[in-house]
Amino acid sequence: MAGASAADADTVDYGPGRVIGGSRAQVENAQVVGIAPDATTFVARALSDRVRVFGPRADGNVKPSHVLNPAPGSVNHESNVDLAVDAAGSTYVLNAIFDDNTYVAKFGPRFTGPDLRFLHAPNGSRALAVSRKGDQLIATATSLGVYPAGATYNDPPSRLISGARTGLAAAGGVRDVALDGRGWIWAVTANGVLGFAPGATGDVAPAARIWGSRTGLRAPRHVDVDAANRVYVTDAARRSISAFAPTANGNVRPLRVLRGTKASINPREAAVALNGRIVTTRGSRAIQVFSTMFPKRPSAVRSVRVTGKTRAAKRKVRWAKPADNGGGAVQKYKLVFRKGSKVVKRVTLKPGRRSYTVKKSALRRGKLTVTVRANNIGGWSPKVVKRFRVR
Repeated sequence: MAGASAADADTVDYGPGRVIGGSRAQVENAQVVGIAPDATTFVARALSDRVRVFGPRADGNVKPSHVLNPAPGSVNHESNVDLAVDAAGSTYVLNAIFDDNTYVAKFGPRFTGPDLRFLHAPNGSRALAVSRKGDQLIATATSLGVYPAGATYNDPPSRLISGARTGLAAAGGVRDVALDGRGWIWAVTANGVLGFAPGATGDVAPAARIWGSRTGLRAPRHVDVDAANRVYVTDAARRSISAFAPTANGNVRPLRVLRGTKASINPREAAVALNGRIVTTRGSRAIQVFSTMFPKRPSAVRSVRVTGKTRAAKRKVRWAKPADNGGGAVQKYKLVFRKGSKVVKRVTLKPGRRSYTVKKSALRRGKLTVTVRANNIGGWSPKVVKRFRVR
C-alpha cells in the first residue's frame, strides 16, 4: 500500500536460545561465523588460521568440540575470510595466506579433512556461499564466480558475473553473497541487495534489486537464504535481520524483521542455516544463536494433570513442555478453566512455568475442565483438556 514502511512488516523481538563466550570459548573478535541446520556453530577470530566448532547444545563459557585447520602444516600466517555449510553438513572455508594465495578448503560432515579438493580462488576474494548440493559461489569486490560441486585446484568457474552493467563495483563493491536452491545469486552492496537469475553470466544487469524506504535497509552487510529461498539481510545501521520473499524486487517490505532489545542484534557477523536458525556476534566478546524467525506452532503440551482432593481449598495443574517447540522458543502458556461452556478463569504464564495453583474460590462447584496451550511466535499449540471435579 502507498506510504508503507519497514515498520509495517511483522517485527519480532526475541532473545537468543544460546550465548557462547568466555575464556574457554575464545570467540572474541569473531571475523567469521556460520551455522548448520542442526545448530552446530562455527567461529573464526580475526587473523586466525583456525575455525572453532561448537555443538548444537553448546552454551555459555564452553570449549569447542572441534578446531578446524584449513591448511595443516602451513608455515605462512593465514586468515579465514568466510565459511559456509551445505545441506549434507560439509563445511567450506575461504582462506587467505599472506602470500596472495587464496583458496577454499572443504571438511566433511564430521569435520574430516580438509580433503584433496582444495579450490584456488581469485586473490582478493571476500565472500563465499555454497548451494545445497555443493556448488560454490566466490565473490571478489567486483565479480561473482560459480564453481560446480567437485571443482578442484585451478578449475575455472562455470559462470562469472562481472562488468559495468552488474552494479557490483559501486560504493565499495560486494560485501556478502548467497546462492539459493533455485540457482539465484544474491549479492549485498552499499546500494542494496542485487539478485542475478539462474544462468546469468558475463556483464549482465541484475534481475532484481531490493532497495528503498519500504525495505527498511540502510547499511546492509550480510545476506543468506533458507530452504524456502527466503532472503535474509542483516543491516548494520538498523541492528536488524530482515527476511524477504524469494521473489522480492524493488522497494518492497520484508516478510519479517528480527530487531529489538531482546534480540540485541550486532551485525558485525551473521549467518542463517537452511532451516532458518541464525547466529550473530554479540558485541566483540560472544556469539548468539537464535531460533528461526518462521517457526511452526509448537506441539501439544504433555502430561497435563490436576491434583488435589475434590473438597480441597486449592487445586494444582501440572504439565510438561511440548516435545517439539516448532523451531521457536515457547513464549508463554495459557490455562483456561471452564464449567460447561462458561469460562470461569483464564491465566497466562511465563515460559518457565510448569504448574499453576488455583483457589477453589476462583472456580465453581461441579464438573470443570482446564485447557492448557503453549505459544511461540508461530502461534498456539493444540489444546489439551483435562477434566476434574470441585465440591
